[in-house]
Amino acid sequence: MPEIPMNWHELQQNIRRCTKCTDEGCNGIRCPDGRVPSAAPRNVKLLFVSEAPPLNTKSYFYYEDAPDRLRHRLFGILGEMGYEIRSIRDFIDAGFYLLPTVKCPSAREGRNAAPRERVIKRCAAEHLKREIEYIKPDSLCLLGRTALLGFLWLRTLWEVPDRGACAVGKRVAEAAGSVITVRILDKDVAVIPSYWPTRRHRRYQDIHEHIRISVEQLHE
Repeated sequence: MPEIPMNWHELQQNIRRCTKCTDEGCNGIRCPDGRVPSAAPRNVKLLFVSEAPPLNTKSYFYYEDAPDRLRHRLFGILGEMGYEIRSIRDFIDAGFYLLPTVKCPSAREGRNAAPRERVIKRCAAEHLKREIEYIKPDSLCLLGRTALLGFLWLRTLWEVPDRGACAVGKRVAEAAGSVITVRILDKDVAVIPSYWPTRRHRRYQDIHEHIRISVEQLHE
């Protein structure tokens, strides 16, 4: 019997209060964090899954009054594809949404760090799974290694129609651009892994192509 998702407000309140990583002694994880999306999802066609919030608590994808590199780059890529997106409201109205895989930032020596795999696994299973099942998007685009690792764990909890055809490695370079189908509750969802959208990445232009593939899945 599939688990019935909570309502969106309850899901976000659980995330705001979560201290499991701290309680279990995970080094470097700053929780609870308290940053959650400023607007609820509605009619989401394409869900982007990112990595984790930055250490700087004044910056966040959904804080429009503060600079955020991810928001700036993602809006730019979508703009090049013909979408007029200048605000979070435009982003949501166009059928998009974004969630971090891990809800709290990680630090090493006082600087942003990639979350450890045990943190990714716990947060994905505890929070991201319920959020995705609530949203039920048509397509998922995974941005970066943390998002890929979170998905690979969640995939073991969801139905995969053809596991042989959906074999992907844990490295983004092995998985990027693949179209993986998973059944989330009663819906088949196309999942496309990609790189973290930083202009310093040598495969930065490939991210445009992967997002284009993600959008194309909406029309099939």
